[in-house]
This record gives sequence, structure tokens and C-alpha cells, in this order.
Amino acid sequence: MKQLLTQALHLMRQNPFHTVISIMGTAVTIAFIMAVVMIYDFRTADISPENSRSCMVYTGRGMTYRKADHTNISSGMGRKAFEVLFDSLPGVKEVTWYRGVSKTPCSMAASNETFHCFVRPVASNWFKFFDYEFVSGRAFTKEEYDARRRVSVITERMALQLFGTVDVIGREFLCNFVSAKVVGVIRNVSAIFQTAYADILIPFSLEDEELYSSWTGGLGGIRLGLLKLEPGITPDDIRAEVQRRQDRLNSAAFEYAFEMKELYTHTEYTFFRGKDISASLVYGLLIIILLIVPAINISGMMHAQMQERVTEFAVRKAYGASRVSIMGRLFAENMLTAIVGGILGYVLSCCMVWIGRVWLFGSGDVELSGISLEGGLLLRPNLFALVFGICVLFNMLSVLLPAWITTRRNIAVAIKGE
Repeated sequence: MKQLLTQALHLMRQNPFHTVISIMGTAVTIAFIMAVVMIYDFRTADISPENSRSCMVYTGRGMTYRKADHTNISSGMGRKAFEVLFDSLPGVKEVTWYRGVSKTPCSMAASNETFHCFVRPVASNWFKFFDYEFVSGRAFTKEEYDARRRVSVITERMALQLFGTVDVIGREFLCNFVSAKVVGVIRNVSAIFQTAYADILIPFSLEDEELYSSWTGGLGGIRLGLLKLEPGITPDDIRAEVQRRQDRLNSAAFEYAFEMKELYTHTEYTFFRGKDISASLVYGLLIIILLIVPAINISGMMHAQMQERVTEFAVRKAYGASRVSIMGRLFAENMLTAIVGGILGYVLSCCMVWIGRVWLFGSGDVELSGISLEGGLLLRPNLFALVFGICVLFNMLSVLLPAWITTRRNIAVAIKGE
């Protein structure tokens, strides 16, 4: 084996151009596949704190309008309409609601320094949906929520920015120029988790009370809903039941009509909101294109290289080299280039995701400065083994098959190139 590797290295040095092209082709193929799947996994897999993504269904904003003349259109539902459509749905464990994060000025009462933080108003059961890690304190309670107390849960980063320490339970700061009391501190949440992400979580009940409790709350009412499904329940089951409730509600003698057409799985919500397209189909086609096309190109190049080496194989055979030794030398040579290309591709994919993390994982107006990608999110040994194995298979077929055919030919014919 050591002799084979030595000979393979010697052959690679003799053909530096083909060696570099082979390594780079394998590296680029693996890098792009790994990067695409990493991004997809980061955004859709069950990863803490969004460790229930696979059983989540997201609502859209909904729409209300006056039945008589289709006027007074509003792009949001009030709490009453939301509860009629989504409370006590069969097959649903829990229902919550929230609003998107908004950049909000925050500061200490006696300080002139202002920080612009991302604040998310959430319902009292929000913390049942996400696996936040509390450094200290607790989530705000239903009693605090219903009483509309100005309490908050903040991240470690926010605590250090505002107070210079994470020991801040019971202390107060100004959020949008209104005092808020800290009741809990959680670990920093990466903005990859676009729904769980926020610097500060506050009770949704602090929204305008009249709009909050109405049927037609508009943008001041229920902005977005989130459903956690029971095992075995599909989003289509929920869509059908919500449509029945919507039809029943709109047939009642009420001034306004309600529409909630948008119910998304986590993958649909993340990538295909508002688009009539299959997420799995697009993902599958993308992987096939990124994998098969470069692999075929590499195979074609390797096949052409093998045709140039036909005479070399014939001469080796004439000097007594066995078919097995020739094939073994080619195998070692191409395994070396594949391994080097695979390692380079893996490192390149991690660098691509890391360097492009702000652009790749951006969401709306959220600025992703300070986003952190933990090592566990980047390590995908099973994926690497699969993509690497396919690349090796294509390489070996394009190399060993022509070599096998050549070594079976008459030596004189092979040398003449006929």
C-alpha cells in the first residue's frame, strides 16, 4: 500500500494540471452541495431553541374587510377572530401568537446611550414553543401577561449591553422610552432562528388594548399565529378545518368577513411564503443539478485524461505489469485526489457559510451582526460521507472503466492508438 501511494504521488506530480483540476472539481462540487444542505438544515431542522420545527404550522397575517362593499380592508386579524379560527383545533397541542421583531430604542433611565434592539411581542405561552435556555430568572407568567405588566425576558448580550452584567433580575430599563422590568435572562439566540430570535421578548398584551381585543385588529391585532401539531397530524388536516371554521364564521350575520389563506409548514414559511411551489421538489432538483452536473463534467475530464494515458497503460503491461497493479495504482492516485478535494471542499463549504452568514440567513429587516454559528451546526459527517462517496463513485467509474477496457486490449493495438 505504501508503494502504491508513493507511485500515485509521483504520477500526480507528473500531471500537475490534471491533478489540480481533479482536486478543485471535487472540492467545488462538495462545497456547493454541503453549503446548500447546511443552509437548508439550519433553516428547517429541529435545532434548539426551535426544536419543534417539524410539527409547526405558521399562519399568515390574515385579512378582514367589510362584507357589504369590500372596503375597510385590513391586513391583520383581531384576537377574537383569531381565537374563533384557531382555538381548540383538533390535532393541535398549542396555539400562540406573536408579532415580528422590530428595531426599538432601549436604554437605561439615567443614561444618554441608546441601543437599537430587536423586540418581539409574544403571547404568554410562547416559551412552551421554544427551548430557550434561561441563564437566570424565568419567563413572564400568564398572570403578568393578563395584567399587562411591563415585564421582559432579555438575552445575555442585551443584559451586558444595558447593565454590564447578566445579574439583572428585577432591574429596569427603558424599552421604546417606557420602563420594563427584567424577569428572565436567556442565552443568546442566533438569527438563523428567525421566529425564536429577539433581543427582548415582551408581552403581546402591551399592544393597544382596543385593537388587541377586537375582531378587526388590523396591524395592531394578532399579527402572526403559530400552531404546534400532535404527532400524525398533517398541515393539510389543519388547513381543511380552518377553512370550515372560516366559512362558518363568514356565513354569520356579521359586518366583516375574514380570510386566512396562508398556513405554512416551517419549510414553506422559511423559503416559499406566498409561492405555489413544492419545497421538496425545488430542493431535490437543486441538489441533483449541483451534484450530477459537476460530477458528469469531472467524469468527462477524467475520461479524456484516461484516453491520453492509454499508451502508458499498454507500455506498463508490456513490461510485465499486471492488470491488478495498474488498476490499483489508478485507484490510489484518484483516491488521493478525491480525499484532498473532499477535505478542501468541506473546509470551503464551512467558510462559505460562515463568511456569507449575514446574507444567507437574513430575514426581513433583521440585522444579523453578531450572528453565531456553532460547530454543531456546521458538522455534517453523514452528509459529507454521502456527497464524497458519490463524487468518488463518478471519478472511479470514469477512470477505472477505460483503464479496464484498455488493459484487456492487445498491447500492440493499444500502443498504436487504434
